[in-house]
Amino acid sequence: MASPLAIHIGKLDTDILVALADFICGDDKNRFPIYRSSFYLTSFFQNLNIDVTHDGSTRKVWVLAVLKQLQPSDIEKVILRLADPREYQGAGDNFKQAVQSMNEILIMENLAVGLDNSRPFIKRAEPLKFDEAEFLSKQFDDDIKIQELGFDPVTTSYLQRRVDEAQFCPRDKVPLGTIFLLGSTLEGILLAVALKDKAKYMTSKTAPKDRAGSVKKIDDWTLAELIDVAHEVDDLKLDVKKFSHVLRDFRNYIHPYHQMSHSFNPDQHTVDICWQVFKAAFDQLKAKQK
Repeated sequence: MASPLAIHIGKLDTDILVALADFICGDDKNRFPIYRSSFYLTSFFQNLNIDVTHDGSTRKVWVLAVLKQLQPSDIEKVILRLADPREYQGAGDNFKQAVQSMNEILIMENLAVGLDNSRPFIKRAEPLKFDEAEFLSKQFDDDIKIQELGFDPVTTSYLQRRVDEAQFCPRDKVPLGTIFLLGSTLEGILLAVALKDKAKYMTSKTAPKDRAGSVKKIDDWTLAELIDVAHEVDDLKLDVKKFSHVLRDFRNYIHPYHQMSHSFNPDQHTVDICWQVFKAAFDQLKAKQK
């Protein structure tokens, strides 16, 4: 009998699928416990009754293309298998790492993996469960000067106006507007940082690739990809990376039906969290310019 907490998923954000593709391929051994070569990628899907065969193309690009074609019910099977102890020959360290990494991905959709008699299921999760109190207690300067990041004058001017507008928004009256401004401005800042140091970002092992296996133009990177690469090149620390993904997730509620489907109703506390994420990211990026 399924757990009473178990739910079925709907269509997931593309950034979630990108993260799942990384998980399935397993290139990052610090996050994902199993590396799957071409043969094992095919086996993984076919064992789930998903009839696909790796065609020899770039593994992550191929896996992502497969995931994008699947129905939510099949995506659900993929997620559950990746968090199933049978995939790791028991509930040892590899299994624990898999569940932790999966929940870090699913938190972006307010989802999590639970266990019922060693069988995984998908459930609702409260966002920001990881060290929230400690993170929110950190002190950062409210006086944000974009010029300290060393961008060109035009970019600096546009980004500074967005920061100023967000600061003028009453936190208890314009929560959605503030969150959307902070998320989009963080994306603009990370894009400007990446463009300023192209070589470092383009050669990162987590730099996103296109279908041909070539690194995508930085201008085409998503916010999730910018966050991940900024962490990989040590411009953002792990805590800010995690919370930046939460801000990214909140920003995606700009789509009304997405907001309704998740019953997302931000308040002043939500805005305070987002401001803390933004200021922490700015502080760390500024420190790298010195």
